[in-house]
Amino acid sequence: MTETKRGPGRPPDLAKRRAVIEATLQVLAEVGYGSFTIDEVARRSGSTRPFVYRVWDSKVALVADALFGTASDLTVADTGSTRDDLRDHIAQLVTTMSRPAYLNGVPGLTVDMLHDPDGWREIRARYILPAEVALSTIIDRGRARGEVFSAADVRIITLVISGTITSLAQGLRLSGDALIDAVLAAVVGGVVELA
Repeated sequence: MTETKRGPGRPPDLAKRRAVIEATLQVLAEVGYGSFTIDEVARRSGSTRPFVYRVWDSKVALVADALFGTASDLTVADTGSTRDDLRDHIAQLVTTMSRPAYLNGVPGLTVDMLHDPDGWREIRARYILPAEVALSTIIDRGRARGEVFSAADVRIITLVISGTITSLAQGLRLSGDALIDAVLAAVVGGVVELA
């Protein structure tokens, strides 16, 4: 058995990083992205501004990590039913996307990302792609079982799901099962049923 050798430098302080992420979520929930400051996050987390910038190179990087950092934790249910697998997928996204920090932080972050195509590509690759891959697995399984007939574009469906979650959570203050069921109905049945 070989020992894994660590590179030079100090080991990462995971507890400090976690404290910064938690403080970021608190500040976003309270004041939103526009009034968000690194100084306030450093103060609340018991850290320092230099530490924050050593780990995250910008406000955008920190906020994106705090809001979307759990994307890699998505699991893909395999219940034998596309509807149930989709519901589970949507439920996981609702857990993250209906939090006050997300609802208050994403609009401002999105505006900043419009002016930074490279940053947007990185955020998409790190945080949005895992949701697309999970959804693609669900759709492919459904197609193999004969439950999905349309040529569904997972990129579009992922954006429809995230946009619907955000809009219903903000605009109608839906949450929990009511929000999950409304999003599932929009994705599976469509909004307007045509003859």
